[in-house]
Amino acid sequence: MYDIIIAGGGPAGSIAAERATKNGLSVLVLEKEAYPRDKACGGGVSQKALEVIGGIDKGLVEREIFGARIFLHDYQNFTGRLGSRVAITTMRRDLDHWLVNRAEDSGALVHDEDPVKDVTFSKDCVEVVTPKNRYRSRMIVGSDGVNSTVARKSGIRTRWGSDIGLCLETEVELGDTLVEESVGTDITEFYFRGMWGYGWVFPKKDRLSIGIGELISQVHKPKDQFMRFVRDISLQKKIDLEDRITRINSHLLPLGGFGRRIHGERVILAGDAAGFVDPFIGEGLYYAVKSGEIAADVAVLAVEKNDFSRNFLAGYATKCEDAFVSDLKSAMRFARFAYGDLDRFLRILRSDRRLFHEYLRTVRGDRTYAGFNRWCALRSPVTFLKLVSG
Repeated sequence: MYDIIIAGGGPAGSIAAERATKNGLSVLVLEKEAYPRDKACGGGVSQKALEVIGGIDKGLVEREIFGARIFLHDYQNFTGRLGSRVAITTMRRDLDHWLVNRAEDSGALVHDEDPVKDVTFSKDCVEVVTPKNRYRSRMIVGSDGVNSTVARKSGIRTRWGSDIGLCLETEVELGDTLVEESVGTDITEFYFRGMWGYGWVFPKKDRLSIGIGELISQVHKPKDQFMRFVRDISLQKKIDLEDRITRINSHLLPLGGFGRRIHGERVILAGDAAGFVDPFIGEGLYYAVKSGEIAADVAVLAVEKNDFSRNFLAGYATKCEDAFVSDLKSAMRFARFAYGDLDRFLRILRSDRRLFHEYLRTVRGDRTYAGFNRWCALRSPVTFLKLVSG
C-alpha cells in the first residue's frame, strides 16, 4: 500500500512526486508512455514556472526569451522586450524526463509504459488497475492530462464543455543560422489571425516550434488550417518550411481553469486534468507545476491526519484558489476583452509599448492578471472599463 499514487508523470505529477517523497510519503508514479516521450507543446516555460521548479539544468535551455513579436492580420508587426528573462524554450521530452528523474532520485517509484486503466474507491483505499498490475494507495492524484482517466473513473468529470481548445504543432529543423535569421535568438512570435486563438513560432537551438491553437468549436479542418499557416509563414520568412515537416502533433487544451470540481473522496486533480490553463495565451506549465506542488502538500497533511475525505481534500481547492485560480478569473476577463475586439486590442498594444511591457511582466510573473487589469484601468479608464467590470 502506497501513501499516494500519481497517475501521469508530466510536470504536475513529477513535481508532486518529488515534493511528497521529500516529505516522507511513499509514492508511485504511473506513466502511460515510455520515457523520454514526446509532448505536443511549443516548449515555452515562463520564468514563474521555472521558479516553482527551482531552476533547471542549463543543458535543457534551448533559448532564453526576453520578449515577443506580435503580427497583425496583414503581417505588420511590432516587438517588445524586457531587460529580464520572460521565459525559456526547451524540448519537452527532455524537460519532462529530467523532472521525473529528479522525482525518482528523491525516492519516488516510477513505472513508465504502465497506463492507468481503472480506478476504484473503497472506504479504506484506492485500487488502481494497469495492464501490468494492481496497486493500492491511500489516495490518488490525477495528473494524467486533459483526457484524465482518474477524473472520469472518480466521477469528478466525464466530459469537457465548450471551453476546450485544440493545438497543432510541429518542430522544423533549420540549423542555428536560419533560426536566428528567421526569428531571432531571444523573442517568440505570435500571429493573431482569428477569434480566440493564435499561431506561434518559438525559436530553439536548431529548429522552430510552429503551432496554432483555437477554440475547438471554431476549428474546421484543423490540419488544413495548420498547413495554411505554415505556408503563410514560409512566404513571410522566405523559407520552405512545409517540406521540412515530418510530423504534426495535436493536443486538447482546457481553457479557463476555474469553476470546475477538482477533488473528491481520496482523489485530487492537478495540471491539465484539473483544467488549469491561461485562457489568453494557453500556458499550462506554470499551473501544472504549481498545482503539483500544492497537491503534494495537501497529500502530506492528509496522511498525517489520516483524513482523505472530500471535506478535508477541499483544502486543495482552497489552496489553489489562493495561489492562482482567483487570478485565472482575472485572466479570463482580460481574454474576453482582448479577443472580443482583437483588432482594437492589438492596435492599442502596438501604440502603447508600456502596456505591452506590462503584459510581458505579467507573463514573466512580476504581476498578477488582477494587478495588470487594475493597471490597465488606471492607465486608460474608458478603454478598459469593460475589462475590469467583467
